[in-house]
Amino acid sequence: VVKKVYDDPEVIKHFKACVWVTVSQSFKTEELLRDLVQKIFSEIRRPVPDGLESMRSDKLKLIIKDMLQRRRYLVVFDDVWHMHEWEAVKYSLPDNNCGSRVMITTRKSDLASACSIQSKGKVYNLQPLKEDEVWDLFTRKTFQGKSCPSYLTSICKCILKKCE
Repeated sequence: VVKKVYDDPEVIKHFKACVWVTVSQSFKTEELLRDLVQKIFSEIRRPVPDGLESMRSDKLKLIIKDMLQRRRYLVVFDDVWHMHEWEAVKYSLPDNNCGSRVMITTRKSDLASACSIQSKGKVYNLQPLKEDEVWDLFTRKTFQGKSCPSYLTSICKCILKKCE
């Protein structure tokens, strides 16, 4: 759902910088910040600062804050697992009164609640799809609108079982 909003042409047009950052379960703060810096600079079509790979967290946070300070931005942190991941980046994202937005996706309801309280945000709880909806979505995407070949049905169902 968040990806659909993020990719919407009206949303893209509304913001001066749109950045999607996938947070791995085994993230490292400096890698996350470097990734964010690279994506911001790519989005605003400016060269990445020299020495980015050797920069420490404090310098990276200053660069992020400086680049976003006067821009309306949308930053999505996808698949956040731990509060310290959000803590590592939140102060580098300026509250600049430009209509900027930060979205966090997480599987952890307590994390979503904590982030929303700190940032005066809103939590949207999505309900899982029903089994038949999951099957329809999976086969539509996997087989480009065609039905699943019968010889693959059991394998596909095993794959979907792992996704529960």
